[in-house]
Amino acid sequence: MSEPEDKRPEQKFHLGRLLGFIFVVFLAVAIASAIIDWAVIGPLEGRAL
Repeated sequence: MSEPEDKRPEQKFHLGRLLGFIFVVFLAVAIASAIIDWAVIGPLEGRAL
């Protein structure tokens, strides 16, 4: 009688998968922020802010 559970595995809550997804999104935002920071503030390093 475990067949209905096998048909819909997406109904189960996967904490590891959720944490992995959050980590990947966080990493992507951090990398994008670093690239934008380097591209925008990098040329301005010589100037007095």
